[in-house]
Amino acid sequence: MQFGLRALTFLVLMLVFPLISRQSLADDAGWYGILDVGVREFRFFVQPKSENDQEKWQLVSLDEGDAKFDLDDVQITTETLSFQIRKTAATFEGRISADGQKADGRWKQRGTDFPLSFRKVEKRPEDKPSEIWVGDLSVLFQKLKIQFRVYRKADGSEDVRFDSLSQQAGGFKAVRTVKDGAWTVTVEAVKGTFEGKASADGKSVAGKWSQGGPQLDLILQRSETTPEPEKPKRPQTPVPPFPYTATEVKFPSLEEGVVLAGTLTVPKTPKPASGFPAAILISGSGPQDRDETLLDHKPFAVIADALTRRGICVLRFDDRGTAESTGDFAKATSENFASDVEGAIRFLKTQKGVNAKQIGLIGHSEGGLIAPMVSVRNSDVAWIVLLAGPAVNGAEILKSQGRLIAQAEGITDTSVLDAQTKSQDVLISLVLQNPKASAEELLPKAMEQLADMAPKEESKQAEFKAELTGGLKELSSPWFRFFLVHDPGAVLEKVTCPVLALNGEKDTQVDPKLNLPRLRDALKKAGNDSSAVEEIPGVNHLFQTCRTGGVSEYNTIEETVAPAVLTKVADWIFQKSH
Repeated sequence: MQFGLRALTFLVLMLVFPLISRQSLADDAGWYGILDVGVREFRFFVQPKSENDQEKWQLVSLDEGDAKFDLDDVQITTETLSFQIRKTAATFEGRISADGQKADGRWKQRGTDFPLSFRKVEKRPEDKPSEIWVGDLSVLFQKLKIQFRVYRKADGSEDVRFDSLSQQAGGFKAVRTVKDGAWTVTVEAVKGTFEGKASADGKSVAGKWSQGGPQLDLILQRSETTPEPEKPKRPQTPVPPFPYTATEVKFPSLEEGVVLAGTLTVPKTPKPASGFPAAILISGSGPQDRDETLLDHKPFAVIADALTRRGICVLRFDDRGTAESTGDFAKATSENFASDVEGAIRFLKTQKGVNAKQIGLIGHSEGGLIAPMVSVRNSDVAWIVLLAGPAVNGAEILKSQGRLIAQAEGITDTSVLDAQTKSQDVLISLVLQNPKASAEELLPKAMEQLADMAPKEESKQAEFKAELTGGLKELSSPWFRFFLVHDPGAVLEKVTCPVLALNGEKDTQVDPKLNLPRLRDALKKAGNDSSAVEEIPGVNHLFQTCRTGGVSEYNTIEETVAPAVLTKVADWIFQKSH
């Protein structure tokens, strides 16, 4: 999953064989597999989306809170199982065994490549750990429910997995040692350690959890079952009936071969003589659907609902290559996405009830980078709203957000923070200094410059190398190469239409202290007297009212967008459009 601007991380086909008949597919309950990425395992269950539609399939990620991902280009033959997940840029291609019960293949995603085997199952397999230990961590004003799953093997050894249930992130490999009732459990992937003492009856373990910061009290209780995840509450998500019309639409990008699918909402209130003003929503980075869905939050649906109720038409659409839109997302840059927005402008001008002279743009995160690009190229853009829009280049954004995100999650150990900063600096510098080099060509230099960070254990060196390779491949993608060097501030210096720029005080992804001064300066140089730049107290990158701004809060906060922000945006647009 990606939040707004892509954080620098080192992980998160038609064939000629005859297809199995629809009846055969109906008989298959699903396919189950475990993806091992070194420090973490993901349990996947692939199944038809419904009994009545066997042509649409989904992947359920059991270690991500049962998150469901729609599968694209699914091909199941007597010899092959393959599919794509365009939303996360993942693909699987496997060869089915002679008995039809197993598919061995490769999982590829954003420069990484891992072996993965699926086996045919009658139903979703039950998880049966030998032990389950559950506890609550109080982290910076919020409680996180965690658990350890222990699996006993035939030789007496054990496999341990760590899950952060509240954050819907699990499957992290852990190592437990127990001596005279004293526990030590280490979770390498999250740099976490638990040390505690078991009770006399063996039903609880009390101790401390440390993770690059202060030690936190933690009591683990023995449980017979894994707690059922609570369905997140999202009270702001709009539900019908609506006091406006919502129409499914399709329109072409300015780039040939790309057709965008979206939703156009139009007020039912009396139409002004010149038509309603209209807004086009531009999503943040990563393949986003028209609602910018994230952790069951639907920010763009909430924004569209709020604005349309105020008499403003809103067009929101799936990113190219995502959901119902065509095109290749993986090969696109912000320049390509700008062409998609220009197609949206052209489409809106043809719609009855829309004031063609009052079409504006609302961009969130990367969308706040794209909106100024489009407005500079199109003098008929009436106004733009930038929600957490960057004003410095991507290299600066990444270096800033890496440290801020870690600190917001409670990591205060300077050695951990410095190591993260150094690895980012090295990989970004290598990619920028060698624009034509591949990740494989840059890897030896990265290994040399980060030699002091390499693990001493030979078994872990391959994982370290794989992480660096994945990071270099990600940074070497067309999108990242553009993002790293593009200067949004230079574009903002040319923006002359009215601008409303809002940034959350606690935004850890687009730091207001780094971006707002540059943004104000750029608009001043543009002579843009119709602009307003404001830091909103107490909200994060998603404009949720928050405490820390950490990404772990996004899921635990019920609010999708602070009502005060919705009102501010609507009031400003109404003022500029009348």
